[in-house]
Amino acid sequence: MDNRNRNRNVQRHSEQEASYYGFSKDVTKRSSKSKRKLKKLNHLKLRLIFGTVAAVLGVIIGLAIFGVWYKEYLLNQITYETTSPNEVATIIDEYGDTVVLGDLTESTQFSIFQDEPVKNFLLIGIDSRSKNYSKDGKGDRSDVIVVMSVDSKKGTIKLLSIARDSYAYFPGYSKPHKINAAMSYGGPALLQATVENSLRIKIDGYAYVNFSHMAQIIDAVGGVYVNMTSGEKKVANQYIRELSKSAALIQDTGNGTWLNGTQAVAYARVRYVGNGDYERMERQIEVLRSLMTQYMKLSATKKLACMDDVLGAIVTNIDKKDVEKYALDFLPSLGKAEMQYIQLPIDGCLNQGTYGGEWSMRVNWNAMIPYVQEFFYGEKYDFDPVKLPPKAPELSQCKTDIPLEKLIH
Repeated sequence: MDNRNRNRNVQRHSEQEASYYGFSKDVTKRSSKSKRKLKKLNHLKLRLIFGTVAAVLGVIIGLAIFGVWYKEYLLNQITYETTSPNEVATIIDEYGDTVVLGDLTESTQFSIFQDEPVKNFLLIGIDSRSKNYSKDGKGDRSDVIVVMSVDSKKGTIKLLSIARDSYAYFPGYSKPHKINAAMSYGGPALLQATVENSLRIKIDGYAYVNFSHMAQIIDAVGGVYVNMTSGEKKVANQYIRELSKSAALIQDTGNGTWLNGTQAVAYARVRYVGNGDYERMERQIEVLRSLMTQYMKLSATKKLACMDDVLGAIVTNIDKKDVEKYALDFLPSLGKAEMQYIQLPIDGCLNQGTYGGEWSMRVNWNAMIPYVQEFFYGEKYDFDPVKLPPKAPELSQCKTDIPLEKLIH
């Protein structure tokens, strides 16, 4: 059989075999086409998957870049009063000489106790209505003096409010003065040094806010809620009218009274109702607590929106990189943050009255330091006694056995 007949027979045999197994010539061709289509479909799926992954990665990278930019934007809203490495903080002493504040730090036998997760910040509220007020914080008034102790490990905030009429010695001055006068003599740096010396604690930085800016911050979070009495309402409305003839007056009283920024600042300034400075400090802390509560209730978008107003009102000596670090350390635990508060001077640790024609509180700081230590750090430790102002009670005359729990609000 020649080759032509042999090939013809093989082809015929293959066709018969395909027919026997249920296939045809056309089916075989269609199978080949299906394989090609399936291959194209798989390529299309891979392109879609890779395209989707690339798009998601692009969004993530874009958000990351935006997040970095926005973080920088927010941090840049703060006014920083940090000094360069070659600069040092100075004040004018009682003799009119410019002196380095660090050189006035007294030597002590016992080192100041520090706990790494705990950072203490001095919060100062200043009133720009003072004729001597200046942008560097110097002026006649520091109406709010609060030490905020933040524990990033436990997620707690502890507030220590100091009465502005408490007598204390300032670094660089031989005579004691009301502690709020430190702002007039040397600005917030001198006030910080005075608080550190008087309480034997480390202050990691200060931040001060003008009362008018505080009103903006409160409005940014939607106002605050307080427990308003009729007497407080009357005095607060008088303060409001001093500031503006058109501002809305407070209408309601009772627990849960809503106040806008201007009204809340006026309420926090009320002094001669109730127990003088003590209740005034309680009003200030009440406003701060409500401010924090209202902020935490905001959505993430609204929190970001109000940060411009909040951060733009703050002046601080804390370095920008440290502000970022503190925020990263503490903000993750802020959602469950517990806020506690005590006020100084502690009842039984002072004499108050008119001395030398001036009403003041003559405080025994040494009697209160152990309470501050226990409040901030949970333990007491040895410290060098603080020089006390004239007319302050002796330690033996002070109440030093009051349980800390009774002082916490």
